[in-house]
Amino acid sequence: MSLKHVTVRYFALVGARRGTQTEPYETTAETTRQLLHEIQQTGRFPLTTNIVKAAINDEFVDWDAPIHDGDQVTFLPPFSGG
Repeated sequence: MSLKHVTVRYFALVGARRGTQTEPYETTAETTRQLLHEIQQTGRFPLTTNIVKAAINDEFVDWDAPIHDGDQVTFLPPFSGG
């Protein structure tokens, strides 16, 4: 596993809990699922894969999508509205 430098973006509740909307992040995670689990271990990420959605470089992806050095990974909570 090699170290990757990614930019992680958070929206709504997730960003409020993390205390930021965007942060540079170093990881050895290979997939979006692994990255989410790694971030959850910090205790400031309230949602799980069955609730939050992931995108890489502004495209929605499956939780097993690979991440690469330089990617922008976005975690989006469920949205409501009318």
